[in-house]
Amino acid sequence: MASSITDVEINQLRECYDSYTHGHGMNASTLAEIYRKAKVQVTQEELDRQIASASSKGNGKLDFDDFLAVMTRQYETNAEEGVSKVFTLLDADKDGLITSQDLERAIVEFGETVTPDELKEMIMSADVDGDGMINYEEFLKVMTPSKVNGQALVK
Repeated sequence: MASSITDVEINQLRECYDSYTHGHGMNASTLAEIYRKAKVQVTQEELDRQIASASSKGNGKLDFDDFLAVMTRQYETNAEEGVSKVFTLLDADKDGLITSQDLERAIVEFGETVTPDELKEMIMSADVDGDGMINYEEFLKVMTPSKVNGQALVK
């Protein structure tokens, strides 16, 4: 379940869980406090749904494994949303594909230069289907990070 979170991050989440629950399980208000501290915005409905779907004991509280599952899903959702925004920015003509021209435009906008060979190499490194362009699925595979990019959650 936690394949996108490293062992170090799992340990950090364990410390966070322990510091908030003291072994008594985590309820929705505690989860909300953790989200606020991490500057993650979720609605009460989302919190209630996360608690209801993840509570393995069905008691409205999360044990550590439940909490880890919730945090992993939340991280993956946030990561994919960020990747989607970047893809949209790079896909200048909004055709669902990033071309070498799209990449060159973005690189130049950042004040950098790039050779045609470098552009070709960038495209080839992500282009799984060999069409010379990067579709969203290919971009997602290349860009999805394997680390949680968040603030310390321990009190």
